[in-house]
Amino acid sequence: MVTEVKDEDKTPFAEALLNLAQSFKNETENCGKMCGGLTEKEMAVIIFVGQNDNVKMSDIADNIVAPVSTLTNITDKLVDKKLLVRDHSVEDRRVINVSLSGTGRTAYNGLIDKRKKLIESILSGMDDSEARLMLKHLKLLSAEIGRAR
Repeated sequence: MVTEVKDEDKTPFAEALLNLAQSFKNETENCGKMCGGLTEKEMAVIIFVGQNDNVKMSDIADNIVAPVSTLTNITDKLVDKKLLVRDHSVEDRRVINVSLSGTGRTAYNGLIDKRKKLIESILSGMDDSEARLMLKHLKLLSAEIGRAR
């Protein structure tokens, strides 16, 4: 479905998108501060590793869309903060696997809990049909932004 967008609708739409992006940025920064001063990329690594325990560095780099060299720096910091553990693969010593430490698991659970509370807060003012419609439109928006790159 292609719809002609009127010029007078473009500015409010752009402002709403920018406000949404800023709100997520602020929420991400606050969450990072609450979790010991983590950056957005560090949180992304912790979440990915928490969901896929004992993963290869290259898989993490692919997921967070960063070169392995950048991921190495991020991982070094997370190992220093005692959030991640790095080990060589038993099958292939050249492969480095990463997993969460006990402290890292606590940080992961905190991040997931914070995300869950944010989602519950957003959805609490909607009925089921509104929530489904919101999800549908967010997926469409995400796909469209991905195509626009």
